[in-house]
Amino acid sequence: MPVSRPVSARPVSEASRLRAGVATVAGGPAAYLSVGSGGVPVLLLHGFAGDRLTWQFNLSALSSRRRAIAVDLPGHGGSTPDVGSGRVADFAPWLVEFLDGLELPQVHVVGHSMGGYVARELAGLAPDRVASLTLLSSAGLGTPFDLGFLRRAVAPADVAEGRACAERLFAGPSLLIPRFGEVLYAQGADPVRRAGLERIIEVSFAAHADGGGPPVDWSAYPMPVQVLWGREDHIIPLPPSGRLPASAPFHVFDNAGHLPHIEAASPVTATIRAFLDGCDDGRAASHSAEPTRP
Repeated sequence: MPVSRPVSARPVSEASRLRAGVATVAGGPAAYLSVGSGGVPVLLLHGFAGDRLTWQFNLSALSSRRRAIAVDLPGHGGSTPDVGSGRVADFAPWLVEFLDGLELPQVHVVGHSMGGYVARELAGLAPDRVASLTLLSSAGLGTPFDLGFLRRAVAPADVAEGRACAERLFAGPSLLIPRFGEVLYAQGADPVRRAGLERIIEVSFAAHADGGGPPVDWSAYPMPVQVLWGREDHIIPLPPSGRLPASAPFHVFDNAGHLPHIEAASPVTATIRAFLDGCDDGRAASHSAEPTRP
């Protein structure tokens, strides 16, 4: 989806420009967008069959105190089409290599849907690299989800079916639905992209569509965690409170479906930004309280 640029008479600093890049990761390229500089960066992970452009309404606002980076996961966007075995848990070590390539020792991580699942895997694999964890309409929490929708969304028969799938993502009418439908149909028409997405579905999602399974052991995640959801999510419904970390903020946004960062971009972005700033400020305060050592 194109990103419109407002006309401004003021010069734009290089740090505030939205930049596209490609990092070298074993197995193929990792395409990303980046804006801003300084601070503890925030890494944005998109959902299944999405890409880095799904964060276009959030990137600039999140970069007010830090660098914001949106990366295409394997099998998506401009990154490697190779999804390996199809286990999305394997995307976590791939992301560690990505962070190494960009020389980022630590990041805040925000993950949407499948990206939330991958974010949690990254936090479990390399907790020292993750300053905080924001899960947005996240998969992998043991809640049931619409497996049939995923299978239709990766192989719509025509643009009309792609649009029907796109409608399911939103809480109500949206000017973005036709474009989303076109993108879904174009992905399904690409045999390599389609095969990779179908492999992810069957290996990582199919056995867990009915939910259940053991709850997440949140004690394994030492970093601050918050959870955000759209109240009218038809793809992954609101999780029961028992599936969430007891002390984590849980924000539910009205009039939003499975894409709250798009449907309610301003309040969702403000909530994420406040959480990240609070994590950084709290860490700075705790560091300043430490006794001075000779």
